Amino acid sequence: MKKILLGLCAVVLLASACVKEKETPKGEAQIRFLNAVVGAPAHDVYIADKKVISSGLSYGVISPYIKYTSGINLMAFVDPSTNITSASENYGSDIGDQATLFLYANFQGRLTAGGIKDNMTAPAAGKARVRFINLHYNLTSAMIVSIQGGAQLFTELPFGSASAYFEVAPSTKFTTQATGVTTNPVIDLNIQAGKIYNVWFSGANSTEINGYGYTQN
Repeated sequence: MKKILLGLCAVVLLASACVKEKETPKGEAQIRFLNAVVGAPAHDVYIADKKVISSGLSYGVISPYIKYTSGINLMAFVDPSTNITSASENYGSDIGDQATLFLYANFQGRLTAGGIKDNMTAPAAGKARVRFINLHYNLTSAMIVSIQGGAQLFTELPFGSASAYFEVAPSTKFTTQATGVTTNPVIDLNIQAGKIYNVWFSGANSTEINGYGYTQN
């Protein structure tokens, strides 16, 4: 399985796996940003020293896609109250890439940044596509995600990783499991055919899992 920000087939890794060595040719790419740290302040965002989000990115908020020049760019989340960079990533992209960069915390509670490419391939007729991203730094055990009343989609989603995309029927809902978790509400995204969804997981402690969704297209 892969880890969050690029990876193998099932799970992708977030982070340096996205960095590419080649810098040419260059052209337009797109990226957006999400603050996934419970209790973190709103952050400004910079691409290559240019401020692209100045009103502050609050917890749970995802920005629109922002156009920038492909290649290796320093992406930084900056606390506007101190003007100190909380986390940054030298993110590499190719022309035409679309991606999401997350502000999240590691198991030690240290803020970090990691990105993942967004596959914009349309789902099959009458279906939707959904991907799951584990950013729950308070939970050390891997997650299991199932279709409510149906089959398991996968049996292990480690922290800092993303699943493959799954094609599901409209109105599908999801449930989660992990060792020690007692609070895990049903995830209902009001799924509609033709849409691509991402679900990222968080939680204030090791006994709960909360899933938050956003559309990719």
